[in-house]
Amino acid sequence: MTNAANELKERYEQIAKTLDYNTTACDYNLRDLEISTACEYIQDGDMVLDVGCGLGYACTQYAARCHAQVQGIDYAENMIEGAKELVRRDHPALQGAVQFTHASVLDLPFPKAHFDVVTSSRCLMALLDWEKQKQALVEISRVLKPGGVFVCMEGTFDGLEKLNQARAKFGLDAIDASGKERLFTLKFWEKELLDFVKPYYVHEHTQRFGMYYFLTRIVQPLLVAPEAPRYNHKLNDVAQRIAEHYPDFEGMGHLVAFIFSKRR
Repeated sequence: MTNAANELKERYEQIAKTLDYNTTACDYNLRDLEISTACEYIQDGDMVLDVGCGLGYACTQYAARCHAQVQGIDYAENMIEGAKELVRRDHPALQGAVQFTHASVLDLPFPKAHFDVVTSSRCLMALLDWEKQKQALVEISRVLKPGGVFVCMEGTFDGLEKLNQARAKFGLDAIDASGKERLFTLKFWEKELLDFVKPYYVHEHTQRFGMYYFLTRIVQPLLVAPEAPRYNHKLNDVAQRIAEHYPDFEGMGHLVAFIFSKRR
């Protein structure tokens, strides 16, 4: 690992000790929109793999909402131990439906064509290296059944650029592409990603969350200034409700859900 990758992993190991689902997804309203998007592609009884599962919040939601058999993996061992503890403590009824394994998305400990659906939410952009990201995309394809669905929810430079262009019109500072100070990332260029995956996946759909970004990253900062915007502002709850019906607006926002199916 590079120094940056080691530092990021250490930060995740420390964050896991909080046993707080929101520490790896501070914008919990956006996370719920992501989970709802993934649930559209998960059927009752599906075998689902969530890579970079963190403390396992999405895994519990897939199991509870979709009645799926869910396997979560994370490269931070403390995340896996925390996820197991939280399921025992808060979701005992799901213990048979949700399992967690300490593993890397670069070397998944599962046989070929094992899962119906794989989900990733900000996992691949934490690899901080395009070559490793490509390796992960191929490895995910290996464990997917032919025709299986990969719900790839990752950050893109393209969406962030559109958001920053809109913010600039209102005198708002640009959002740094490298991510938050404690959780830096390497986002994707959309064309580069889509070109690379062509031999492995069919690109079925792109789901954007522009409406949520517009309301929370432009309207809220303007509304609360000079105070700093915050994730628990009531506007974010309203933005989530609106985005459930009108998800996109001008393609802005760095988090993008790419829906891929594995080539048969």
